[in-house]
Amino acid sequence: MTERSGAPAAAARPRTTTTAGPAAGRPPRPTAGVVHLLALVLVSLNLRGAIAAVSPVLDDIRADLGLGAGTAALLTTLPVLCFALGSLLVPGIARRWGVDRAVITALLVIAAGIALRPWGGAVPLLVGTVVIGAGITIGNVLIPVLVKRDFSRRLNTVTAVSTASLTTGAAITAVLMTPLAHVLGWRAATAVWAVMAAGGAALWWRSSQGRGEVELPRTRGRSPVWRAGGAWALAVYFGTQSGSYYAVTAWLPGMLRDMSGLSADAAALAMSTFQVLGIVGALATPVLVARTRSPRVPAVMFGLLWAATFVGLLLAPGLWAVWILLGGAVQGGGISVAFILIARRAVDADVARSLSAMVQAVGYSLGAGLPVLVGVLSGAGWTIPLGVMALVALVMAGSGFAAGSSGTIGHAAPRAAEVPVAV
Repeated sequence: MTERSGAPAAAARPRTTTTAGPAAGRPPRPTAGVVHLLALVLVSLNLRGAIAAVSPVLDDIRADLGLGAGTAALLTTLPVLCFALGSLLVPGIARRWGVDRAVITALLVIAAGIALRPWGGAVPLLVGTVVIGAGITIGNVLIPVLVKRDFSRRLNTVTAVSTASLTTGAAITAVLMTPLAHVLGWRAATAVWAVMAAGGAALWWRSSQGRGEVELPRTRGRSPVWRAGGAWALAVYFGTQSGSYYAVTAWLPGMLRDMSGLSADAAALAMSTFQVLGIVGALATPVLVARTRSPRVPAVMFGLLWAATFVGLLLAPGLWAVWILLGGAVQGGGISVAFILIARRAVDADVARSLSAMVQAVGYSLGAGLPVLVGVLSGAGWTIPLGVMALVALVMAGSGFAAGSSGTIGHAAPRAAEVPVAV
């Protein structure tokens, strides 16, 4: 049965706009060319790497700048807070500028933040981190929209590719940061990743040329997705998944050093492995969805496997390699199924934009506190933090069951031919 909420979108009148460019006056056509797909991959590569780059050199940053544990935790937590606070602004930005221009702007903002944040003390570092978080927020919200808009016929597959690219970006920085820092120092090693963000902006600009963009109708008041139970279940699922991922990203190296006796280099390698294995989980998710005929099964399964990872680290820390392999695959699969659900359950691209914003705003608000809570609780050891994380994972499994319903969310917008075009 279809889940619907709010008044019909046909009642909303689209704004009259002026059109320009070679594609003016035409409805948009799904673009699934190789260049456009590569551009989507490069956009996604830039949406995690700048955050994951901090963990391998966190000890160097703290020693150089004299940062306390709480301030150091902000380097991971501030971007997540930006995701929570800024996600609801993204639909308005995308409507005003167009989705493609918003994506290009986001990548340029990320590049600027990466390039500037290491060259100073604690304040520039934190300000630059906020700037990076603002840019990533736009990209986070718009990735499911781009997949729904441009690759709707291959939604599961392209969602998996874009999600695998998220984890690949984190994996690349996690793997290369330690050797780069040995050669260049941590400042230059963290700044060099601005090149990849600038390259992503250039390629997306190139692939979006000549494509008109339909301006979707402006709805009045709060979006109807806020009244959909399925949207709230999906937000809880997204929040518990993101909280688990960012808590592990922030604290896994320290956890392994304390509990398993690993050296700093070995803990950094374990962290890199965790990030790399997210690619496997993301790419395997469409296969799981196809075989089970529903995202509900993998959604619940990933929550239970997260719980198994945390319980395993707590009860058998000597088998840390097993838990890193398991958790790494699960973190990629969890975010992949969340994005699949956003794109699949939204009735059209306009609803996908609102649903993605709502899910990420609520989800990241829930998830942002977990890395900080884990850091605070870790002062007395890792038993309580791992127990809390296991409970959060069980909540993820329960919300995944509700979020994985086959019903759609929202009402379809007017046909594209009836909607004015803007570029």
